[in-house]
Amino acid sequence: MKQFLWFLSIVVMLVACKGKKIPDVKGIPVTISLQEFDNDFFSIDTSKVGAELDRLAIKYPDFLPVYIVSVLGINPQDAMMPEAVKSFINSYRGIQHLGNDVFAKNRNSLFENLKLAIQLFKYYEPAFLIDSPFVITKFVGPMDAFEPFSIGDYGDVRTKNGVGIAMQFHLGADAVVYEESAAHGLFYDYQSKRFLPEMMVVNAVKNLIEDTYPYTFGNRPLVEEIVEKGKRIYLAQQLLPNVHDSLILGYTGKQLEGSYKNEAYIWNYFIKSDLLYNNEGTIKQLYVKDGPKTAELSDEAPGYIGLFVGMQIIKAYIKEKGMVSFSQLMKTPAADILSASKYKP
Repeated sequence: MKQFLWFLSIVVMLVACKGKKIPDVKGIPVTISLQEFDNDFFSIDTSKVGAELDRLAIKYPDFLPVYIVSVLGINPQDAMMPEAVKSFINSYRGIQHLGNDVFAKNRNSLFENLKLAIQLFKYYEPAFLIDSPFVITKFVGPMDAFEPFSIGDYGDVRTKNGVGIAMQFHLGADAVVYEESAAHGLFYDYQSKRFLPEMMVVNAVKNLIEDTYPYTFGNRPLVEEIVEKGKRIYLAQQLLPNVHDSLILGYTGKQLEGSYKNEAYIWNYFIKSDLLYNNEGTIKQLYVKDGPKTAELSDEAPGYIGLFVGMQIIKAYIKEKGMVSFSQLMKTPAADILSASKYKP
């Protein structure tokens, strides 16, 4: 029996990280604009879907085709396409209205934190090209339209000139619609607890990181997978200095607190179980894939525990080596980082 204490509670935080010095980036110009694609899409005349989509294609030449095919999963050439679009609009109209209310309440915070993140990205990585203007495209998709990325599962996307925000996944953890969707098996309770307005900027930044430093799923041992993910968590922390680490990791506040308290236990478990250099996919997924818990450690340990361990290894590395540029960090082999970090909690 595992003899340690792990606390669970739902804590939603968007607070300043005390003691974190934020560089002065006011001189880096960033313009953010908003496209409310969802308002335009849900306002079409559903008695003439084809003609209305042709009209929308003029305003959204890049986003609309991706939205229809990749988000809605509709074949534009299918004879039933108009009926499928009409059915979706009728089914999700209430969610779209709710999304508008949520977005309006959180717009200022989103714009402020995203602008700072883009400025910091340019500061830490001068080669980073800023979309001008950087466009936020607000949209609504199906409740099952999310997928796994390198450091989290979400439905928000990187677009040609900015980011797309899937409002159906940011209505607030207690939104009734999530209970209904979970009952139909579309997602689990631990996932819906992250469907928060505060996650709009977190996922937007993760998409920028994903786009700039694509994650390659290679034949790596577990510890190197952990370090690679830790690099990306570290970048997100630098770009989101006003966002709590629990949101970046996708943990609750108490789960993060418990991870810190049990950090030595977690690392020793990996060592004693001979897991660090294990290269078996099914084993690695237990620690570097999303889930409700890491049962191998405890029924109360957060899922995706590899994100926390990776974050701590990178922190140790930076403490030993000092600040490095984003590109330097991302290019450094995971094995070299682990060795130089002298990580031993």
